[in-house]
Amino acid sequence: MTSYVALLRAVNVGTNQIKMDRLRAAFVRAGHDDVATHIQSGNVLFNSTLGAVAAHEHIETVLRAEFGKPIVAIIRTAKQLASVCASNPFLPTEADTTTLYVAFLTAEPAAADLASFMTSVDKTADEVRVVGTHAYIRYASGAGRSKLTTATWKRLGVDSTARNWNVANKLAELAAAR
Repeated sequence: MTSYVALLRAVNVGTNQIKMDRLRAAFVRAGHDDVATHIQSGNVLFNSTLGAVAAHEHIETVLRAEFGKPIVAIIRTAKQLASVCASNPFLPTEADTTTLYVAFLTAEPAAADLASFMTSVDKTADEVRVVGTHAYIRYASGAGRSKLTTATWKRLGVDSTARNWNVANKLAELAAAR
């Protein structure tokens, strides 16, 4: 049995409102064990006998059936989350971690898409470092004031979902404790 964290994109943002008790119940009905959520933004910790790819496909199918719309689920193991948190290129030099985020990507972006994305990022005061399937972000004036738009992120050519640095670290801690 493997412990995973599912990071769901755009949960409880705009019209995509999902109650966490209903989300947990969907994972349990799907056959996953020890299901827990962290805060109200679509972070689900669970254990499964499925491999990562099969768990990902299964979860997205279950979520579509349960909630009637496609929901992107990005899956990471406890070990992967620990590595993400240990690899932030903005640390330890960045003292204010409230400006730090990490975007979890569904796949590594193609070189041309990454170049297009970085050209857009360079037009902002924000900093982004893409490392494999993760984009580390330092918002110059906070996420709410960023000029990094949805259109900018779409240039990566892969789906993503971001978490602030405190939430990413808490998820890594919770996953490691399972």
